[in-house]
Amino acid sequence: MPADADPELDYLEALFGAAYRREMEQEENFWRSLPFFAATLALQLAGLAQIRDWVGAASAWMFWLSLSLLTAAALATLGALIFLTESIWPAGYYVATDEAALRDYVAGVRTDAILTGSTREEAAATGAAAAKSLMVVQYAVGCVHNRKINRHRLECRTRAGLCTLASVFMVLVLVAMVLVANLHGHG
Repeated sequence: MPADADPELDYLEALFGAAYRREMEQEENFWRSLPFFAATLALQLAGLAQIRDWVGAASAWMFWLSLSLLTAAALATLGALIFLTESIWPAGYYVATDEAALRDYVAGVRTDAILTGSTREEAAATGAAAAKSLMVVQYAVGCVHNRKINRHRLECRTRAGLCTLASVFMVLVLVAMVLVANLHGHG
């Protein structure tokens, strides 16, 4: 191990770098869940299309019960859409220093080290340590910032999922009610 190697700095850079990359990759996961919600909504609409005529012709109390279930399902679906929108709304993710800025920073550190009497090898080691130190800070700050965004997005996606399940449940109850009514000749 070189005399100027810093195992703690190496460890922190690897640990924080991996955590930073995980948080940055989370944004894609939110977008990947959208087809599930779209398919669920499409299935609900298909089910509702099948019972549309029955609801209009239902007896008074069945009509009001159906209308109540439809209204509750629509409100739950609206809630799901609002939470989904919030879960994918553009957010200001923290992006670590770009490559050109890092290269320029390290070149400046190396130049300063040479100007203060360091050998080229010492200046290179100083530059590498400075780059690692900077990236540890960048990864740590980015991780904390991006994790807050991702937690909020996850909460919104979870709420959207719960609203979607509530909507599906109400549509299933309505479809089951229609089936039972038709089986018993009340349709």
